Amino acid sequence: MKCSVIIPAGGIGKRFGSQVPKQFVELDGVPIIIHTIRIFDKLEDVEGIVIPVHNEWFTHTKQLIEKFNCSKVKEVIIGGVERQDSVFNALHTKTVKESEIVLVHDAVRPFADPVMVQNIINLTEEYGSVIPGLTPKETVKERNNKGMVIKTIDRNKLSLVQTPQGFWNDVLISAYEKSAAAGFKGTDEASLVEFIGYKTTIIDGDDSNIKITTQFDLKIAELIMNERNRTA
Repeated sequence: MKCSVIIPAGGIGKRFGSQVPKQFVELDGVPIIIHTIRIFDKLEDVEGIVIPVHNEWFTHTKQLIEKFNCSKVKEVIIGGVERQDSVFNALHTKTVKESEIVLVHDAVRPFADPVMVQNIINLTEEYGSVIPGLTPKETVKERNNKGMVIKTIDRNKLSLVQTPQGFWNDVLISAYEKSAAAGFKGTDEASLVEFIGYKTTIIDGDDSNIKITTQFDLKIAELIMNERNRTA
């Protein structure tokens, strides 16, 4: 089945505290977004990548794609106000419309394991909606708005969700259209799919598949990169 990847990169990095959006910050001398793109550039099953970006960073992104020869990036488009809007825009591109499976991956997750990604592609072909997740290591408690504990939640029933998230094209488009019509805002693509009543399968995620959101995350990313370079 034809597979495309959407990498929303429209964030401006308010929490990161940098002059440039976090996806353009360099890690080991290369912008984070390029590390992320390379994960999918090397996968045979991925036929095309679409990147929605903020209009102020459109030209810069195009220049990076050319500089680092990211051959599978077929379209760089202007994103929306929110991530959900950006992905919705990407779903209507020629690249995505011609695919049967769509992966959506955070631009600032540069360490996704290619074996895990391939597994998601394979299982999405069978199940239609597949996401990676990790069981929380810490005890999880539900609290009220005053900070009082209501109950302790069985963490074995919980999952900390990562990306990429894989879907049949028609399922994801339907989820976005119906969510938009209802005014529903989700925190990830799977939440929109759940909103329309479609079941999602969770597979084991990867501890190294971190999302770089803060300066502390960047320090962890540098440790991971140094370790990978040392063992390469």
